[in-house]
Amino acid sequence: MTTSVDLLEKELLRVFRYACRRDRMDIAEFILAALEKLDDDSKLSSHGNRPLNDAYRDLIVTRNAGRP
Repeated sequence: MTTSVDLLEKELLRVFRYACRRDRMDIAEFILAALEKLDDDSKLSSHGNRPLNDAYRDLIVTRNAGRP
């Protein structure tokens, strides 16, 4: 069952990715903080497919892509 928190997390992940694509890391940082707060509040924090984990993976890929 999809909860309102799940939907919010998915939408925040979408906005986080958009901010990153537009090189608005200031905005992405705020969105990441919101995802972290929601994840802390969630009882499913250990689940591997959390939007917060996806956001962290995106940051790693972006950072590694910029390396020579």
